[in-house]
Amino acid sequence: MSTCALSWSVELPARGVRSARPRASLCVSSESHGEERFSLPVSVGRRLEALAAEGFEPASRAELLHRLGEVSRQCAHARMEALVGRRDYSCVELGRRLCEDGFSRSVADEIVSRAREVGIVDDARYGAAFARSKALSGWGRLRIERELSRRGVEPSSVPGWPQEFLSAEDERERARSLASRRRLTGKNDYQKLVRFLCSRGFAVSLSTSVAREVLSDHGLEPMGTEV
Repeated sequence: MSTCALSWSVELPARGVRSARPRASLCVSSESHGEERFSLPVSVGRRLEALAAEGFEPASRAELLHRLGEVSRQCAHARMEALVGRRDYSCVELGRRLCEDGFSRSVADEIVSRAREVGIVDDARYGAAFARSKALSGWGRLRIERELSRRGVEPSSVPGWPQEFLSAEDERERARSLASRRRLTGKNDYQKLVRFLCSRGFAVSLSTSVAREVLSDHGLEPMGTEV
């Protein structure tokens, strides 16, 4: 695929070669920039090949890259729809996934921004559903908040957090229920219970208090204070 001042070709992954994230390549040769190679999502590479088969012959490198941008946005939008069709995503999570699939950060940001504008993704909605699910699964407040932050959702932006999701009494009962199911060995039980509860996202003060209660229920005294 070439003109007098420009030549380009698309390389797709070989059939049968397994890769976690296969990539296509766009190879471009121009007088202004010499030899260049661009890594692309396979869907973009296939779309460019189809355009070439239809007779697309860009007159310049700029025209080729402009069409590449258009194709990338179209494929990224299709990928976004496929992803959110299976489950909800936060904006950060969706952008990260598109980049992992091979789309540029600028294209990913543009697609996520548009999805947010029309309500396809909504961090408050996502955060509320995530927090409710994890609270019901027995996660403590701190663990939920850490995971929300990792996914790009500020906990304070979730309507009703944490009062409508985790009352102090409910959280204590969940911590007691989890700790009560732990097997006691008679060796460092207090430290083990505290570490376990903290790992589930319960505050240290709550974890130590519940650990003492559980041991007391079994007629045991906590040995040592270091966790």
